[in-house]
Amino acid sequence: MLKVRRLVGIGLVAASVATGAAALSATTGARGQDEATARAEASLAAARRQVELRGIEAKTQAAAGLYALNAALAAHVDQATIIDLLDSENWWRPYRDEFPLVRVMVRDVVVASRGTVAAGSAEAEIVKAARLHKVASGAVTIGAETYLLGAARLAARSDEDAVIVLGRRPSPPPPGAAARPDSAPARPLPWAIAGACALAGLGLLVSGGRKPALAPRAAAAPPAPATDALAATADAAVIPILPESTLKFGEARSPHNDIGAMFAAAAAPTPEKPITFGRYRLIGRLSEGGMSELFVARTSGVEGFSRAFVLKRLRPELARDESAVAQFIDEARLQARLVHSNIVPVFDFGVVDGEYFMTQEYILGRDLGRLVDRHRGPGSAGLPTPVAYYAAHETLQALAYAHGRSEHDGTPLGIVHRDVAAGNVIVSLAGEVKLSDFGIVKANDRLSETQEGTVKGNANFMSPEQARGGNVDARSDLFSLGLVLYYCLSGELLYTGNDDIEVLQHAAGGPQREDLARIRRLPDPAPQILERALAFDPNHRFQTAADFAAELAIHMGGGRNVATTLMRDLFGQDKDLVHQSAMPAAAVVGYTAGP
Repeated sequence: MLKVRRLVGIGLVAASVATGAAALSATTGARGQDEATARAEASLAAARRQVELRGIEAKTQAAAGLYALNAALAAHVDQATIIDLLDSENWWRPYRDEFPLVRVMVRDVVVASRGTVAAGSAEAEIVKAARLHKVASGAVTIGAETYLLGAARLAARSDEDAVIVLGRRPSPPPPGAAARPDSAPARPLPWAIAGACALAGLGLLVSGGRKPALAPRAAAAPPAPATDALAATADAAVIPILPESTLKFGEARSPHNDIGAMFAAAAAPTPEKPITFGRYRLIGRLSEGGMSELFVARTSGVEGFSRAFVLKRLRPELARDESAVAQFIDEARLQARLVHSNIVPVFDFGVVDGEYFMTQEYILGRDLGRLVDRHRGPGSAGLPTPVAYYAAHETLQALAYAHGRSEHDGTPLGIVHRDVAAGNVIVSLAGEVKLSDFGIVKANDRLSETQEGTVKGNANFMSPEQARGGNVDARSDLFSLGLVLYYCLSGELLYTGNDDIEVLQHAAGGPQREDLARIRRLPDPAPQILERALAFDPNHRFQTAADFAAELAIHMGGGRNVATTLMRDLFGQDKDLVHQSAMPAAAVVGYTAGP
């Protein structure tokens, strides 16, 4: 046993020599360890910064989608009005306290600014990136302070590169993530360890076999918890901020618009076998009017590509009717030129075996007539006020675009829809609003002509001049939209009668005294808005759709969100939604009066 203790003592002395020899190397390596720790902490801080910028991007993009803000910009309101909206309206409350810096840029001009600091060229680079990629963010230094900026494209005035910028200071680091102190914690010196080993070894040699007393060993300390979730990835690569891709026109935006689900739902309840029509397969009939038939159609391509459309086909017996063909061609040509988010687009037009057709966007939704009818009940005759104003505002956006369209040389097209009715305004399950049915539109370059004195359209929503068979302009559409708004707010038609002739006569005379009394029973500000919109003299109405829309913009706060919830509550479980949504039967009323 004595021999073993001496051997152990000799080993400890030798270990002390080796440890001492490594002391100098260990001491010089401490500085490198400090640098590695600093790099890890810097990487952690960078990761936190990137995550924070990602959150600011999401909030900026949400702010850019606010309809009230876009409506104000589309109406070209002045800077003071925009700032007043940001300072007072509830729809801006989630952003008001968090972002002291707000900029609204149109081209290179600041049309609204909140906050006194300016980021200069650094902000300009972020704005440039947002215009290119839809959304961008970055950290900038303003004076002695660091600000985090997010920028996103605005839908309103998109042709003028409108962008909103939000900025705030970085959030403080979480507890335990403070900067590393200048002095590193003390480390046991290697030569002190060597000395301890040497003394222990000599003690064993000298003790001659006596066992030394040992002090009680302290319990091992538990490992320190990570300061936050990012600590585990502190030395990982910095998280890149990638812009979201802009969805292609007409591409699905939510599960409710999933094309595969539409095909399955559209095909299941249809007893008829699909019919091949050119490159389309007609898998279900939607409705039938005086001039055309509507089908759910499907087209397929390589690698399993499929897409659903609404296919409108001129009735076969009208294929040789020159007037009917000219009117059908006019509708396809004009609607194909109207590319706007609030207008049902035309994607294709052609002739198959002598039958004219066009294909349009497939929309999962209902027209306003059906929405009001389903919502009508005790205590809820009309739609919620924000929904009514929102639907009218979005329809006015479509009309403003259509009314303002011109030829390539600047010659106005002179478009008048002439059939703005509740059945021709469709609300999707996602809360989108789209104007449809341009079948009887008036325009300067139509192939077909309406004979003077001929009345076309829905008498329940006609202006006096249209009901009299007179000349109409854009202000006639605005009158019709006023009647649609009244219908949405009240749940009732303003013009009534025992038959179509009485309704037409009522429309020709405009709102009567009893009609005005009904309008004035609506809650403010509806009476003031509607009395102007429904003035008998066109010169006393809103003169443009943009003017009308601006009047509604400040009253529709949260309208889209309420519309989305309402649509899904009322129609989300309808099994026949796919068959009836894209172009309900009410949407083809205008065709029944056609030639």
